[in-house]
Amino acid sequence: MTTQQLTYVIAVAECQSISKAAEKLYVTQPSLSQYIHSIEKQLGMKLFDRSLTPIQLTDAGRLYVEWARKILAMEESMNNAMSDLMGLETGSVRIGASPFRVRCLLARSIASFHAKYPCIHLTIQEADMKQLRDSLTAGEIDFAIGTGEFEEKQFHVESLADERLYLAVSPAHPITASLPEPLSADDIIHSTGRYLRQQPLDLTVVQKEPFVAANAGEYDLDTVKRVCRKCGFEPNIAYTVQTIETVFSFVCSNMGIALLPDSLIYYGNFRNHPFYYSLPDHLALSQISLISRKNAFLPRASTEYALLLKQLVDVGTWRMGSNFPSGGMNLP
Repeated sequence: MTTQQLTYVIAVAECQSISKAAEKLYVTQPSLSQYIHSIEKQLGMKLFDRSLTPIQLTDAGRLYVEWARKILAMEESMNNAMSDLMGLETGSVRIGASPFRVRCLLARSIASFHAKYPCIHLTIQEADMKQLRDSLTAGEIDFAIGTGEFEEKQFHVESLADERLYLAVSPAHPITASLPEPLSADDIIHSTGRYLRQQPLDLTVVQKEPFVAANAGEYDLDTVKRVCRKCGFEPNIAYTVQTIETVFSFVCSNMGIALLPDSLIYYGNFRNHPFYYSLPDHLALSQISLISRKNAFLPRASTEYALLLKQLVDVGTWRMGSNFPSGGMNLP
């Protein structure tokens, strides 16, 4: 088995389509189809059930893909170990995070690392946390950055920073008249007196209001339901959209209320913001973590990037990197 064979079968399995896999691999569909047929002929068994739409792995195919991922991970580890012998003049770092975190949190650290180690190749996988868990397990990435629960026997989890949820409501929403004094983005970013004075909101006061939620990501529909259920009610979901950034725009357009993480406030670079309301710690607080697979070989380049990332967090560079214009939504 060659690396190319392993990579091609994995691509078809992930895309569940030979045509889509061919696009991803930059090869023609007929040549990829012929290549898969030749692998199956060589093995003497079918890897894919082509009678199903989309195509599915056979039992042999699932076993092949499982071992293919392990073999590629071992090969990558060997290459990284060899690169370590040359210091940091070569090598790679494979990072996994949600698209939101890559755009809002990691850009500065990646730029700083590239400036310091221009010959190190950085690969970024943008996916939700379930996919990132699978990629960590398969050895396809060195570490992931995000929130959530991780099996202690399988993963090493190191806290990077706290993250807090806020209730976000458009200033034009009539319910704001009956809510406490709101916070602006400036209040949260600069920890103003108003921020320090605000008491946590009892979320039940908005239980009849329509919510907007993302259908994927770390702060998705399940998160909204979980938080609201802790308060004793089922949320009224008016819209589900693709990303947390779209949730933000819907709230600003007064199409519903939402629960938004403060990372979006710090690093989203939005000119206009809704009103924000604090929530109790047991509902609002979570941790952004650096997650790696236990007992996995981490190349020196990846260790250096993780160290740089933690240093930037410790000195507050993530917040300093925000380009949020001064002023924002003016509050009385």
